[in-house]
Amino acid sequence: MRVYVGIDGGGTNTDAAIISESGEILARLSGGPTNPHSVSTEQAISELQRVLEQLFNLISDLSTNCEGICLGMSGVDTIQERQLIAEAVNNYMKSLNRQASEGCQVWVISEGEIALMASLGHTHGVLCISGTGSIVYGFTREGERYRAGGWGHLLGDEGSGYRIGQRALQVVMQSYDGVLPPTRLTPLLLKNLSLRDISELKTRVYQTNWGKTETASIARLAIEAAELGDEAARALIIDEASQLADTAKALVARHPEFVSTPVVLSGSMFRYATLFRNTFILKLSGYYGELDFVYREDAPAPAVGAAQLARIRCSLNESF
Repeated sequence: MRVYVGIDGGGTNTDAAIISESGEILARLSGGPTNPHSVSTEQAISELQRVLEQLFNLISDLSTNCEGICLGMSGVDTIQERQLIAEAVNNYMKSLNRQASEGCQVWVISEGEIALMASLGHTHGVLCISGTGSIVYGFTREGERYRAGGWGHLLGDEGSGYRIGQRALQVVMQSYDGVLPPTRLTPLLLKNLSLRDISELKTRVYQTNWGKTETASIARLAIEAAELGDEAARALIIDEASQLADTAKALVARHPEFVSTPVVLSGSMFRYATLFRNTFILKLSGYYGELDFVYREDAPAPAVGAAQLARIRCSLNESF
């Protein structure tokens, strides 16, 4: 049986899927981060290999031949970076030394293309991602590629889980100092981090094991506080959604096709924060009233979209 693998590599986790020639999902699993700007390139490659090994183990009782692997990788932007990842995966497949890996083609593309494929069934349109980080992609029918944002937590990532989590932590400390009124974020944070007093937060976040992922995870507390009516949490979520809408506005302005193309919303902030999603749509619609927003809770995972692209590219015999 011919099978096709899709990988959705991100800064927090990596999702993988393997499908049959008919499109049936045979197995799925998740692993750790593989964005080479969140972890080292060596760590990213090692985790990709581990995920692939586990994925193939899930179907080891089937007689299969892996025809193609498509990886949609966040943080992998340059041709050199893509070639490095593709070569590492190619070498890994060859090292398996079994028939199931012979002749397997590998493609490394953007996270945007696999998410559009999953939601729309094709790879042209505008995609707004808000997860641990944030970025806006635009792909024309002719294959032109555009992006705005996605500069990482130090240079950008407006409207991301990281930025919202960071601001939520700052709001709690400002509330503790009396600069801001009491906030529901404080008891939620105390419970979530098992702290006795909010002054202990300084020690916790400056420990060496507190990183980007931990900061981004605080965004869910901001979402919960906002749903409970907390004004500080609501304000920062609305502001971050508005900033991401401004980034999307700049992207849409770069090609006339984008004014009338579908705008797909993807990522945990759009999925779990209704206030964030509605604010973003309202703000961007104010700039471009004809946009068609696509948010599908039932859409296949981007990893499945990547596997579908691998199947299509194999059928077209496209090279890397």
